Amino acid sequence: MRIKVELHPDVQAWLWQHRHDRRLVDSFYRQLRWVCEDPLNRSEPTYDPSLSRYMLRFLGFGEKDDYIAIFQFDPARDLMRVLECRRLKPARRSEGGPSDRGEPP
Repeated sequence: MRIKVELHPDVQAWLWQHRHDRRLVDSFYRQLRWVCEDPLNRSEPTYDPSLSRYMLRFLGFGEKDDYIAIFQFDPARDLMRVLECRRLKPARRSEGGPSDRGEPP
C-alpha cells in the first residue's frame, strides 16, 4: 500500500526543534515508515477534541516509546496527516502509598 504523508507545520517545527537529537528524529521517521505499511493495524486509536472532532490514531516513537505522533488517516485517499508530536506524561504513582509518605512498606 502506498500512502501519502503530510506533516502539519507544527510537526515540522517540532522536528526542527529536535534536530540535534538525531536518534529521536530517526526513530520518528522509522516508525512512520513502518506504520505507513498498515496504518490501521500498526497504530492505536485515540480521540483528542483539541486537534480534531474525528477519531485519530497515534504511533509511539523514541528510545522508550516516550513520544507519540498523533495522526489522521483517510483510507479512501490513502492519506495520513501527522497533526502533532508530543512527549508522553510520566506514569503517576498511586496516591497515599507507603513510598509516598516516606514510610517503609
